[in-house]
Amino acid sequence: MRLLSLVLERYGPFTDRTVTFREDARLHVVLGANEAGKSSALSAVTDLLFGIETRTRYDFLHDMPQMRIGAEIRAADGRRLGFRRRKGNRNTLVDAADAALPEDALAPFLGGLSREVFCRAFGLDARALRAGAAEMMDAEGEVGASLFAAASGLRGYSGLQAELETEAAGIFMPRAAQSRTFYQALQRYDEARKAIRAGELRAGDWRDLNGEIEGAGATLVALKAERARIAAEQARLTRLRRVGPLLQAIDAAAARAEAEPDLIAVPEAWIDRLGQALTVRRTTAEAAARTQAAAAEATLALEQVPVEEGVLARADEILEAFRGTDRFDKGGIDLPRIQGEADAFARELAQLAARIGLPDAEALRARQPSDAARTRIEGLIRAGREDAATIARLRQDLAAREAERDRLAAATAGAGALADPAPLRTDLKAFAGLRRDLDRRDDLDAALTREAASIRTQAGRLSPPIPDLDAYAAGRPPSAEAVARYRRTLDGALRERDRAADRLAAAQGAVAQRRARLEARAAGRPIPSLADLLALRTRRDALLAELPGGAPDVLARFGAALAAADRAADDLVSDAARVAEQGADTRSLAAEQAEAAAADEALAACEARLAEGAAAWRAAWAPCGIEPAAPAEMAAWLTEVETLQDSAQGLETTRLEQARMAARVEACRAPLADLSRRAGLPDLDGLDLGRMLVRLEDRVGELALHWEAVREAKTRAETAAEQIARTAAALAEALAREAAWRTAWGPALADLGLAAEATPDEAEAALAAWRAVPAALSERDNRLGRVNGIARDIAVYREAVARLTAAVAPDLAALPPTAAMKALHTRLQDALRGETRRAELARQRDAAEAARMQAARAAQAAAADLTALMAEGPAAGLPPGTDPEALHGRLTDRRACQAELAERRAELARAADGLAEADLRGDLAALTGDDIEGSLANLAAEAEDLDQRGQRAFADRDRHERRRVELEGGIGAELALAQRKAAEAELQTNARHWAVLKLASLMLGTAIGRHRAGQQDPLLTRSGALFGGLTGGAFAGLAQDYDAADIPRLAGRRASGELVPVEGLSEGTRDQLYLALRLAYLEDYAARAEPAPFIGDDLFLTFDDARTAHGLEALAAVGDTIQPILFTHHRHVADLARARLGDAVDVLDL
Repeated sequence: MRLLSLVLERYGPFTDRTVTFREDARLHVVLGANEAGKSSALSAVTDLLFGIETRTRYDFLHDMPQMRIGAEIRAADGRRLGFRRRKGNRNTLVDAADAALPEDALAPFLGGLSREVFCRAFGLDARALRAGAAEMMDAEGEVGASLFAAASGLRGYSGLQAELETEAAGIFMPRAAQSRTFYQALQRYDEARKAIRAGELRAGDWRDLNGEIEGAGATLVALKAERARIAAEQARLTRLRRVGPLLQAIDAAAARAEAEPDLIAVPEAWIDRLGQALTVRRTTAEAAARTQAAAAEATLALEQVPVEEGVLARADEILEAFRGTDRFDKGGIDLPRIQGEADAFARELAQLAARIGLPDAEALRARQPSDAARTRIEGLIRAGREDAATIARLRQDLAAREAERDRLAAATAGAGALADPAPLRTDLKAFAGLRRDLDRRDDLDAALTREAASIRTQAGRLSPPIPDLDAYAAGRPPSAEAVARYRRTLDGALRERDRAADRLAAAQGAVAQRRARLEARAAGRPIPSLADLLALRTRRDALLAELPGGAPDVLARFGAALAAADRAADDLVSDAARVAEQGADTRSLAAEQAEAAAADEALAACEARLAEGAAAWRAAWAPCGIEPAAPAEMAAWLTEVETLQDSAQGLETTRLEQARMAARVEACRAPLADLSRRAGLPDLDGLDLGRMLVRLEDRVGELALHWEAVREAKTRAETAAEQIARTAAALAEALAREAAWRTAWGPALADLGLAAEATPDEAEAALAAWRAVPAALSERDNRLGRVNGIARDIAVYREAVARLTAAVAPDLAALPPTAAMKALHTRLQDALRGETRRAELARQRDAAEAARMQAARAAQAAAADLTALMAEGPAAGLPPGTDPEALHGRLTDRRACQAELAERRAELARAADGLAEADLRGDLAALTGDDIEGSLANLAAEAEDLDQRGQRAFADRDRHERRRVELEGGIGAELALAQRKAAEAELQTNARHWAVLKLASLMLGTAIGRHRAGQQDPLLTRSGALFGGLTGGAFAGLAQDYDAADIPRLAGRRASGELVPVEGLSEGTRDQLYLALRLAYLEDYAARAEPAPFIGDDLFLTFDDARTAHGLEALAAVGDTIQPILFTHHRHVADLARARLGDAVDVLDL
């Protein structure tokens, strides 16, 4: 689509302004000075095609409803459309009669472009050009990234992709790290699982826990009482240590206060008056002595100052003459220098006269040329040199362009017949998605392998592990409900067994205790029993029956049996309590043994039921080949297995997609092989599809490169022929200007006294000499006038100094004038200082005498006051000759001792904590300081030990109480379960966020990769040709080079074959590279769709003239397929366009 005319009816600063674009031009340059409306015209093109924005800034002259833009456009197939755009919300497209046009009337001309795409891809200014080059630099020249940036106009995608990868890595990476949020949630999940098992209440925990709490509480109560005792003793000892020094100070102060019992008692005020009188007497006596010495010193100093009356009488004349010494000395210094300068200017004038050819300076003054003559000759010199340089440059350019024309003609002649590769490229575009399908197929293969290995690894890491997940599923493992049922059964059997074991342990303990009591009771004297007594009585009765006719010893044996029976009866009566206890214990032992036997049988039954349940539990898992753990652990294990089974199901879905993608890829083999044969590659049938596609793309790229090279050569040959004609015409014009210059050159030289055949260099040398003449004449005259004035001033000053020294100081007449005046000035200063000093000393003498008399009177008054004070009150009875100073010192010391004693007793009252002084003295009498310190140290150690024991007891009680509260609440396992579910939800959230970030990064990378794969070769070929033109042949084209990581990088190729990476290019060359990539992309876009005009806004703002000229030629080179329009406010850009492109450029002035 081409813009044929732009009608700015009412828009911005324009009213009824029409800009017509010449149809046969290959480049349009719109020239607008500052404030001419260039920015408004630029914005008008965008608003024309896509509608005037709702909030526009170009309504400052015309109201929004009145804004109108019109245009006539032409499509690539020749269709034309004239329309106007008005400001509004609906029906903004109208024809010349303001009749509404369909909203999609521009769709065939725009080819589906949006405003944003048009501004990014078809609009470019100097700032965006520099930013795009910087983006290529940031991407380090990576091919796909550079092509993507140039094609889309987008920037910052490399940093965005890196940010996405970094954020995703902060969530999950295969290598575990606690800084990643996924593994943090996984750790919380594992900790919650452990807490579920640890949060259950076990048998015996409650009883032990309460015992621990009660024991810790009793310990804390005992420690509290002991701590109170220690604190009381510490307070008593600390108080004694605190008041001991105070009692000692009180005793010392009392002793000092009673040391002089014969000292008179006087009021406190009298002591203060005595001290003040003594102070006044000392002060006045010292002042009298000091003022008398000062008066004598002032009188002596006044008599020693000399007086000079003669010098003081002529002080004004001396000062005036002294101020002239600097001028006299400077004149003596400047006179030889200025005379030398005058001589130097005289010599310079003589040299100039010799250079010009005149006899002396006066002749120079008389023959000076006028300013007009010098200016005319200077202009002729500049014009002659410019003409000579222009002729030399044009001849060189003409030779170079003729050589270029011949070279291009030879290149196009040897190319032969070529076929346009466009049909092959069109057919190859049908396989644009094949590379994506191949990548997808390979990605699916890798994903299948990776996921299957991951599932096997995770199944092997389970506890218990699963060797084969499919065999496990076929074995019909127990469900979660069955696991819960087994758990309840086994837990119930386990609790019954624990109760039976506790019952057995209690019964066996009771039997053991009962036996111990029986054995302890039997270990003393024998315990009589009724059975033993009956047996003894039976034996007695038997012996009694044998007495009447028995043997002689029967009586003795009967007596012994009788005594034994009696003793047994007595023992049974006396030990009735022990006998009863032993009997009761014996009966209880039998009952407890029976209870122990029953508990043993119950425990055996529980063990059997538990073993039966465990066997059934293992049998339930046997078909799956799993040796199960405890049901509680297997419940969590089942959750993990279900996750693995879900992953396996997803793996099957991926496997089906992989098979479908493989079939889809294989269906492209036959048409791709046919296209390969058409491109001249018949032997590709057996290759992998990926390699076949690469070979075919390389072949089509080679054909396109050759085709574009030949087309470019033909275009450049035509351009070279046009440039040769323009250069030849310019050369003829320059030669004509040179002939006219020579006609005016000869007569102009006469004003300088030169021959007509003199060269511009000779004339310039003569002009340089004449330019120096006026200044040299002026400077010489100036120096001669200054020499005469200085000599006159020196003579006048000498005469004045001689008169003054003869009158005041004849001894200075032999000195030079400045030395004599400096000496005389020094004498004047000394005389002035002496006069000032005498006046000051006289004033000081009078003041010192007055002060002496006043101090003497004050000393006499102070002595009289002290004598009167010593004669009044209690002091009147003192012995004659008492020293007032000594008396005042003794009275003051006694008062200080009394004040200290009162202060110490007040301190003792504050420190005694309410105890009497006698009680404190009694306590201190039994203790020494070392005893107190030792006792305090022992008490501190005991207190520290109590604190540590108390902290341990308190910590134990607090820990056990918190545990009891937790167990009483009964929420330990439930809270852990909630934490596990929260961790599961967080794991899902992190996984979802990570997947979104990775997908975004992969989508961005895939877009860049597709751009690299789909357009790399033809786009690089055309970009290389444009880049070579933009750099003026400094680079022959572009190439891709692979770095150490096998990543293709963009590089410039010099004519010698040397490759220069993007980071090795200068800033301006990178700008040219970005422009070449953009123009090549727009040409490629024009081959596939209807292109919009390319709008450049001061595109070459940072280019010099050479680069700007090459840039204009590059824009014109793409003018056959797209319409380039360059807006600029630099007139030299338009002039360069006319000089380089001639009729191919259309320059429009706003």
